[in-house]
Amino acid sequence: MLVLTAKFVAKAEHKSDIIGLAAAVAAPSRAEAGCITYNYYQQPGSNEFLFLEEWADQKALDEHFQTPHFLAFVKPLIGMIEGGAPKIRVYEVGGIRDL
Repeated sequence: MLVLTAKFVAKAEHKSDIIGLAAAVAAPSRAEAGCITYNYYQQPGSNEFLFLEEWADQKALDEHFQTPHFLAFVKPLIGMIEGGAPKIRVYEVGGIRDL
């Protein structure tokens, strides 16, 4: 399993646009065969966003990056955030246990 985090700061004038884009990409992403979870969060009182996703494997994530809904999300996003690109990390999970 892979866990992906994507963090970025929205330009103030685009915060509501990003919320709309995020809402539009979430449902079809969650419906993908390899998607375990797909959530996004906005830090209260700020323009900071965090996407937290779980994917079955690298193949599922690679396929996600090629979907029309992802491309429709990421292309306009780049111009709406500070720094031009989100900070994306992918963590490979060796095992999972409940606490």
